[in-house]
Amino acid sequence: MEAWPQIPDDVVAWFRGVFAEANRSVCERLVNVPNVRETSLDDGFVEALIPDTAPRLLPSGAIVQVDTHNIGGLRRLGAPHWDLPFRGRWETADIAVLVFVYRRETLIAKKIGLLQSKRLYPDNNDIEDDDEASFLFGMNAFIRRDGSQAIGALHRNFTFDNTCIYGAIHAGSNQISAIDKFNTDFGKAIYYLLYNPHQLPFSVAYPLQCRTQIDQPVVGCRVFDADQVHRALAGLGEGESPTIDLINREGAASNWRLETWAADLLLTCQVGQQFDDSRDGQVRYLIERRSGPIGAALAASITLAEE
Repeated sequence: MEAWPQIPDDVVAWFRGVFAEANRSVCERLVNVPNVRETSLDDGFVEALIPDTAPRLLPSGAIVQVDTHNIGGLRRLGAPHWDLPFRGRWETADIAVLVFVYRRETLIAKKIGLLQSKRLYPDNNDIEDDDEASFLFGMNAFIRRDGSQAIGALHRNFTFDNTCIYGAIHAGSNQISAIDKFNTDFGKAIYYLLYNPHQLPFSVAYPLQCRTQIDQPVVGCRVFDADQVHRALAGLGEGESPTIDLINREGAASNWRLETWAADLLLTCQVGQQFDDSRDGQVRYLIERRSGPIGAALAASITLAEE
């Protein structure tokens, strides 16, 4: 496999800015809808990149472009019966970030990083979540309503602090072993993307009085090495979820801002896995089919200036 090419500084800086805006936008969605579904935060991440998807010529002469594809949905319901014998692949990651580097028309390098996304739960653990029955019931829930509403749903308090948990991460779960197996077999490619408010502690109450606008998140979207997250789970009981404080302590060696992971590390080949044609089949299996485990894919194309 060829060595990873040198990526110009202005390319790295451009991607850092694009992913920093995605970080800010997702944080703003979370703090204004604190019980939002985790999948809606994935959607917000992808949507925030769309304004910068047109090809962009940078001062170095490089041209950058980001393509996005988001299908969401089925991966949250577990492995479907028709996907045997590959049920384990539904446990790996949510978002794929691919990087393709070109010289003129020739593709010279490619790599992939995978993100398993999880959101921080408020102290009351009151969030909207996906379940198979609701998914199958679909939009019927909008029109088949009870004759009265629960007034308590309109008046709720949400607080986030260092004791809050990532409620969808469970010690001893099949997902943990599936991620470990993938990273062992393919090479370390899966990382955790953890959605947090812009700062901690933070509180918000329903009904909202006004919309909170976020400038530069202090905490926000963070990416952690999967090994470090799993090490944090080792001291928990079966099925228990880690607090943000525990993850921060055990994962201190990573704890990257989203934009740092994407631009400063992934683009420069310090995280993720470079792959060639011999491993195309493994990558295609993850992301090609609508029934695959990845709900969204981001493809960053970099065409280097002629030498």
